[in-house]
Amino acid sequence: MTASASAATARSVDVVTLPPDAAGVADGGMLPPAGSVVLCVGDAAASSWQQLREAALRGDWQALRDAPVPAPPAPGTRLVAASPLFDLLCAGHTVARDLALPHGCPFRTVTFPYTGGPIRDADFRIVEHPGRDVPAVATSYLLLRRAPELTPLERRLLESVGPDERHLHMGPREPCQTITTMNVITNNIAAAAQAAVDCKHGRGGCGMSESDTVLSEAEIEEITGGADGPAASVADLLATRRRHFSR
Repeated sequence: MTASASAATARSVDVVTLPPDAAGVADGGMLPPAGSVVLCVGDAAASSWQQLREAALRGDWQALRDAPVPAPPAPGTRLVAASPLFDLLCAGHTVARDLALPHGCPFRTVTFPYTGGPIRDADFRIVEHPGRDVPAVATSYLLLRRAPELTPLERRLLESVGPDERHLHMGPREPCQTITTMNVITNNIAAAAQAAVDCKHGRGGCGMSESDTVLSEAEIEEITGGADGPAASVADLLATRRRHFSR
């Protein structure tokens, strides 16, 4: 039976928001990278899953970082779902389909890039698609959200995205789960953006060469839409930033 042919069941998901600096805890382990949303699903009876979940819910970022990382399956292992297939929705839009907890795994994670734009906790929803077989384990869900460090300019641009399009603040899931390179990418972009704003406004004694590039007032007006025009999409915004800050 396929997911689409099953009776869908809505499940709650606990959402935990980490501060961008993770209160000074070093990146690594199970700590979500800055600029990411990490969906976790686990076997409710597994002690390692309980440990991670409890650390996140009480806001102990060091314990979350140090939680045991599940061992990857051996090469050639046939993965069989121990849970129903499920989808993740954000603001009514499906951002991931047909996920499952494999047999023998205490928990798994799925990582999505996150711009840091406004998304409400209530926007996230899990929809399960039960099949004919009884699930092998009882599962629970957890969503960890950690915004990147944003400059005032970046916040202004992200807030210009319409509320009906807030799901666009999440990108497609990353192929590498748990830890991605998003923290490095985000930190580099944030540093470049702050340097550009500081240089533009003459803060910090920064000298600019002829090859340096910053967002012009016209570009800012174009991205935010000004008083009358539509705002640029997040994809357009990121493309603009890549174009400027990769030079």
